[in-house]
Order: sequence, then structure tokens, then C-alpha cells
Amino acid sequence: MVQSLNWQKMSDDERALAQSVQGILNRKGKKIFIDIDNYKLFLKEEAVETDLWALIKENADLFDGAVAYELNCRDVGINMAATVSAATDLLGVPSTLIKKVNALGIKTVRDLSDIKGDNAERQRVIFNEYKDGLSKTALVHQVVAEGNFHLVLRDFSIANRWVCVYTGENDADRELRREVLGWLNPNVPVYGWNDDEIAFIKDISSFGDYAVPTDWSSNHSFFGQNIRPVKQRTRRAPIAPDKHYVAFVMSDGDNVQWLEREFFTTSTFGQRQRSVLDYKMSWTFSPSLAELCPDAAEKIYDGVKHDYFISGVSGVGYANCLTYPREHLDKFTEMTSEAMRDSDLSVVCLLDNISLTENAEFVKDRLSSYTRFDNIIGGVWELDPDRYGSGKGKIFWSDGKPFVSVRFTMWHPSCKEECVTEEWLDGIIADINAMPVAPDKEEGYTVVNVHPWTITMESLDYVVSKLGGHIELVYADELIEMIKANLRK
Repeated sequence: MVQSLNWQKMSDDERALAQSVQGILNRKGKKIFIDIDNYKLFLKEEAVETDLWALIKENADLFDGAVAYELNCRDVGINMAATVSAATDLLGVPSTLIKKVNALGIKTVRDLSDIKGDNAERQRVIFNEYKDGLSKTALVHQVVAEGNFHLVLRDFSIANRWVCVYTGENDADRELRREVLGWLNPNVPVYGWNDDEIAFIKDISSFGDYAVPTDWSSNHSFFGQNIRPVKQRTRRAPIAPDKHYVAFVMSDGDNVQWLEREFFTTSTFGQRQRSVLDYKMSWTFSPSLAELCPDAAEKIYDGVKHDYFISGVSGVGYANCLTYPREHLDKFTEMTSEAMRDSDLSVVCLLDNISLTENAEFVKDRLSSYTRFDNIIGGVWELDPDRYGSGKGKIFWSDGKPFVSVRFTMWHPSCKEECVTEEWLDGIIADINAMPVAPDKEEGYTVVNVHPWTITMESLDYVVSKLGGHIELVYADELIEMIKANLRK
């Protein structure tokens, strides 16, 4: 039996407190679940709703005391408290609730508002004080910023004894980020997110670590760290000969929190299931989901219509393989191969900048770290700065396996769904229809990136409905295998 807390029935202060309670108690077994978003769909056990205060009273002897902090979107005290809770059995408590917690026999040990300085200085004090009691196997980097402040995910940090910090892009914050990354083991995940994707991923990659976007994720202290392999259920159809072959690939599937929350309900995959058109579609997908929440992975795979999944960037987690330290890359791709096998994925999606691909031998060496594994048949390459389309369809080879760069990108320059017009879509349709039938040349194959925050399935359905008779839609793995057969290098 699982004890469940109802997110909607708690105040923000109680929700923050519940993260600490859940993280500490779930070290003793997967006992506490928080009913939020779609997560109840993944429960296999019976859930009995309980009250947060009754739960704390019932387990008061399991807490060694409380640390108080100010809960607001400009104060990193919530992350400092999560780090303390991760290293100890001290309960992190918003200051507004500390007297109520004390009344249950849990004494206040310290008040984190007594630690002065900027965000980096205050977090460094706690990190240095408690790091000997923390695990170096992961980091939770949860955003604390006005307009982007989440109360979730810290249970995962606390349960697994991982440090929890937030660093912005000022010099002091980035110095702290590099200190923490340098302290971690190499090839470990950084859960959460940041305000500046490019700078964040650059720093993480340079230390030989990878990001798993999870800043909206919940309940990973309950679901997480329980690998269960999942199998795709793609429904195949014959491929017509003598066509121009196109694979539509939806990006951003490395976002675990998206997959867990609205992906298969209101977002693009949910829209896909309601589409009246029948065509082949490929989706990027985080192979880490089979470990973090295998029931969510099964739920998505069970919902396929005419869909195929490939690994999201850049495998087990988001990193830039061309800037990843070479001494750590082989371990990263080994972990990627294993995670892809557990998720029944054979094509890997990569993301880098086109400027880094000029040295052919350098690129071939990096790709060989992936292609040495039999279960990785090739890849799709999203190349910036032109919204993943800077590669213009160029194919990169390693061990006879192709990595096909995106030729066209359905990503509106405004990054706003409401700005997508039929006129703009007609331009993409014209570009695709202008491609030749040439199965023995690079020009005979096209990957079209589909951006989920810009393109609805209604827009994609419109594009597909206007494609010429010489265009044949295929899955990403079918495109890879056809290229291997006809253009083998």
C-alpha cells in the first residue's frame, strides 16, 4: 500500500515541506507518492490518501530535527535545505511552518537564513559543510528564479543523497557550478535545468557529465532507479520504391518531464493519436525514462499509432558529443548503448554546432564511440545555429553507419505556435516537394525536424497532406537502413 499526498490540497509551503518528507521517507522503501499531474496513471499499487501533518506525526522519530529556510523565488534556501536533508535526516521546513513542525516534537537545529551572502556564497557554505555526507553519482540543479521556480524534484535529491544547487550565468554562480561539477564523478547525470541552455550544457559537457531535463518532474524518489526494459510497438508498412524518402522527427524528447506529464495527453503525441491521417512519424525519446519511470515509458509505447522512437540527444542524457572530454566519451556512449537497449532504440539523435564538424577525422573519431556498438545503427544530427537545420542534409559516416543531418526544420523563427501560418508552412512544403528522386545520392534522403513548442499536429497534418506523389514517408531507422544499403561509405 502506498501513502499518497494530494498536491492540490496543500499550500506552496506545505508542498515544499512534502518534498523533504517524501525524499527522507522513501529512503526506507517506496512509501510516499504525491498525486500531481499525470503521475497517478503510472501507479501499480493501491494508493491511500493521507494528510501531510498526519504523515509527519506518524514518522516524527525518523527525523533528526528541522532546518528552517525562507521560501520565495529569489532565495536559494530551498536548495540549501535539500542539500542538508540529502546529507542527513534533517527535515527542510519553510519558516512559516517551523512552529507547527516543532509542535510535533521535531526541534529546529538551524535557520539557513542566518547564512549571509549572495546565492553562490550561501550555497557554497552548505556544500562545503555537508559534501562528505553526499554522493558524487548525480547532481540536482533545480531553478530558483522569479518566473521560473518549481517546488518539485528535490525529493529525488534528498532520497539519493545528492547535492541540490541552482546557478545562474553570472561569474560567481558559474564558478560555483564548476566547483560542484569538478567534485562529481565523471559521466553522471545532472537532473533539473537552467535558464541558459547553451552555457549550461557547455559547462556540463566540458566536465564529462550530461543533463536530464527534469525541472518539472515529480515522484522520482518513488519511481526512480528501477530499470525495467520496454519494447516498441511500431506498426510497419511496406516502403514504395523510386521515391524521395523523408523522415519527420519530433525533437525535444530528451525532456523527461514532458514525457511524464502532458506528452501523451494534451501535447503533440496526444494530438497525434487523435489525427485522422495515417503516416509514419518518428519521435525522440529519453532512454533514461526506462530507469526513472518505466511505467511512463510503457504508457507511451502502448499509445503508438504509426510512430517510431529514436534516442533523444545525445543518448542517455543531453550533452554535446563534439565537446565531451574524449577520455570520458567511451563510457558515456557505453551507458547510452545500454540505455538504448533497455528502451528498444536503435537510432541516436545528436545535437552540436555546425562549426565543430569541419575536421572530418575528428568527427569520425567521435562518432566511432557510438558506432562501435551493434545496437546503434546510425543517427540523426541536429546542427545549430539554424534551428537544427545547419547541416542541410549532409551525411556523416563512421564504421559504415550514417548520421544524417537535418535538411529542413519546422521550427518557426518566432518560437511561437500562434505565429505559424499556412503561408509559412507552404514554404516548407515547397522545399520538400522540390527534392529529387535519387536513392543513390545524399539528395535522395531528407530528415525534417519538427519542433514541438512551435508545431502542432494539425500543422504537420497540413504539411503531409500537401506532399507530392514522389515523396515517401519512412521511419528514421528505415531511412538509416536505406542509406546504408544505397550509399555505403
